[in-house]
Amino acid sequence: MARLREIFLYFWNFRYLPIKYRWPLIKLRRRLLPTETGLGLRYSLRAARSLQHPPQPHPWLFVLRLLWPFPHWHFEAVLPPPPRAIMAAPEAIRCQVRDLMRLRMMPLWQARDTPQRSFYRLYEAFCASDGHMVTYETEYFWHHTSPRWATSNIPDPECEDPEQYAVMASLAEVLVLSFLWRLEIGLRRNGAAEGPEAEPPEVLECCPPWTAKVPRLDKELIINPDDIMYFDSPFHSRNITTSTGHFYTV
Repeated sequence: MARLREIFLYFWNFRYLPIKYRWPLIKLRRRLLPTETGLGLRYSLRAARSLQHPPQPHPWLFVLRLLWPFPHWHFEAVLPPPPRAIMAAPEAIRCQVRDLMRLRMMPLWQARDTPQRSFYRLYEAFCASDGHMVTYETEYFWHHTSPRWATSNIPDPECEDPEQYAVMASLAEVLVLSFLWRLEIGLRRNGAAEGPEAEPPEVLECCPPWTAKVPRLDKELIINPDDIMYFDSPFHSRNITTSTGHFYTV
């Protein structure tokens, strides 16, 4: 099999010709038979070989599943566990960072992703006290310019666990505040005309309506007890002690 591959590459790369003829033919071949498309299938296949958390099927099968639009085009959003369950085993979330970095660079995966799934990933990273993952997911959400990704459209998770509901409501409000801060310093979600003289956005970010109905916790919830730097935020108004510095990055 290896010998057949060598023979194929010999003819495919025009190795039987002098170099001055070989390169123009290779460029012509790339123009007639492009190896990369807007779907990013080649990168997706290469990246799929490195996915580990959770273990994925064969890379070819993974890419074929990205192309399979049934039963729904957008991936389903599954409600994560309550905060204390994630805090008890944070490594289960932290080990997904590298895989998520690869997945976010797949055009097909991005096209099938949803703001609700991204919000849930942000919640998991926050409860796992993974500041880097919080920053990456916040930036990922920020750079989606579709109206579907407006912060006001984050769906109501309708949590039965009061702590989980309070964390998610506060998280949505902090996400809005961090986006408003970016707008104030001249950044724009579409990346156009950034700077102090940038045109004001047509629509400011605002909280989803469901956050207003989520009450304050009776018992204090501490996220990441090792972090001793706390500032006033929507979390504190709901009796949740945590820091929010990783949401404010550029």
